[in-house]
Amino acid sequence: MITPATYLRLLGCLMTGLVLSGCPATGQMVNFNPHAMSSQRVNANAIQEEALTIVVNPFQDARPQQQRLGSRTHMWGGVTNFNAWNGNISEGMANLAVAYLQQGNWQASRGGADQANATSAPDVNLTGTVLALNANAKSGFGFTDIKVDMKVQFEAKNTKDGSSLRMVLGANGSDSVAIFDPKDVERLLNLVAKDLYKQLFQDLTVKDRGLHLRSNTP
Repeated sequence: MITPATYLRLLGCLMTGLVLSGCPATGQMVNFNPHAMSSQRVNANAIQEEALTIVVNPFQDARPQQQRLGSRTHMWGGVTNFNAWNGNISEGMANLAVAYLQQGNWQASRGGADQANATSAPDVNLTGTVLALNANAKSGFGFTDIKVDMKVQFEAKNTKDGSSLRMVLGANGSDSVAIFDPKDVERLLNLVAKDLYKQLFQDLTVKDRGLHLRSNTP
């Protein structure tokens, strides 16, 4: 049987935990470093057949506000701001693409200074423009809801025939946790980004040492 004193102590502990999880933190900045996770491999049989080489160049950041991704609104007021890759979204998204491709055994590398020393031109140059990338969280009594969305315009240029293709793709995800940890936002960013790249490469096929839309390939 719970005595009144014990009940009050338990209630005090609960309230203390909620205060700690929802206290104001105006001006604080949390930086994320999303990375492609290796829990699931990408099917790249077609790539292995032709040994296609892909260079990923830095993305462009076309978001109206480039200084942050979003924020966490605390239950009793105040916000914690979110950022990623120390604010260098263009470089971060390109690195994420390379990591995703390499996990699927694609021969992918970063463009820029490293490419200048390459002995031959890549089969494909891949880049993108970040149109939207948002991560927000809202804390309430015993919960925090997290939402992430992103939209990117991809462009792949084939060296052999000079052709190119463009696709605009979006992905989003949400989660709800009882006790908030910034890693929850980073994890959701990873999952949404992987979904975005999965959409991109499931619609592409390899032909004549280039990337082409499946719908346009006989």
